[in-house]
Amino acid sequence: MIRNRIVYILLAIVCIAFSMIYSSRVTAVLLFVVLLYPAVAAILTALQLIFVKAGFEGTRVVAEKNVPFEYYLIVNNDLFLPCSPMEMICRMPDLDGGTFCEKRVYISLPPFGKARLAIEGKHLYRGCYVCTIEKIAVVDPLRIIKISKKSKRELSMVFVPRKLTLEDIISNSVGEQNFTRPNPITFEKEDFSHVRDYHDGDIMQMVHWKLTAKLDELMIKHYDSINDRRALVLCDWSGIDADVLLKTDTIIETALAFVQAALDNGIYAAVDLGRSADRDLIRISNAGEFENFYELMAVLPITNEKTDFAAIVDESDKTTAAMMVLITANLTDEIVHRARVLAEQSAVYLAYINLAQRPVDGNLFEEEFLFFNIRGSGEEALKLAAAMASRDSE
Repeated sequence: MIRNRIVYILLAIVCIAFSMIYSSRVTAVLLFVVLLYPAVAAILTALQLIFVKAGFEGTRVVAEKNVPFEYYLIVNNDLFLPCSPMEMICRMPDLDGGTFCEKRVYISLPPFGKARLAIEGKHLYRGCYVCTIEKIAVVDPLRIIKISKKSKRELSMVFVPRKLTLEDIISNSVGEQNFTRPNPITFEKEDFSHVRDYHDGDIMQMVHWKLTAKLDELMIKHYDSINDRRALVLCDWSGIDADVLLKTDTIIETALAFVQAALDNGIYAAVDLGRSADRDLIRISNAGEFENFYELMAVLPITNEKTDFAAIVDESDKTTAAMMVLITANLTDEIVHRARVLAEQSAVYLAYINLAQRPVDGNLFEEEFLFFNIRGSGEEALKLAAAMASRDSE
């Protein structure tokens, strides 16, 4: 635009010089048109800006993190003049970088025109963000006059964690070759106390098939009081001063994977997020409650709060725990000792979020508890970690 303005100024100087040398009606008209154009262009451009509107289609987008997705811009020109061109300054997720940044979107519209622009983006991290159109600008056809106005259009974007399976977690850790012990996530036939009618969201693995076939109605095995066996998942947020977003996401995705594995095997789950504001256990006993837990994890804010994870382990209710999952980014001798003690009375999984790929004691893979050294985050890192684990096992 600066270049166009320089060219216009030079053109005006030439016209003035030409009219001074050749005093005629033609040169006067030419000079008048050249000098009048900025005023007319400014009026028409301001008029266009009044009648041009831009916004998002919808008010909320839900997408999986680190996966490309599309959202739409709706642009209207309600004026009888063409809008050429129009510039929108937006804050939106970048497809290549995977984070929010300022982007400029350009479009030309015919008189009374409307456009629906598909924008592709991607975000690397879980959470709730806001995509905005911060400014709208219109320029004249010669691109020497530019008038802009602020915009307050927003689109809420929620990026949910990946729904990993326990097999994904295993493939992303070292020592999966040692994962040969019997799966502790099972129920014995005599464990359930009674049966009841099927309710929406109940786990299909809990169906009492013999009684269902006899009564021709779905019947569910029910566990209560001390017979109600649970998977207890404890999360430790200490030790995430670096790579905060990645480590937080990995802890959450690991917790989700273990909860889903427990539900798939007919064991209810209870999760302690290890935060003073959320110390009440989150109980998940069916698919509906899992979806609610999944949505909560998508928007769980990051905190710098320091908690005593060892104390959380000590205070947890272990009486009904068929399995215990300890998820931490800060592997200490104190935590290893507690995992060793807990393994004497229940199945214990110790998941170490080791995105920095620090060396760990090889004896941890020989303990009574199952140790996961999770060394990657994201699909590319999953493949890399699996390849490294395969190489280490050779």
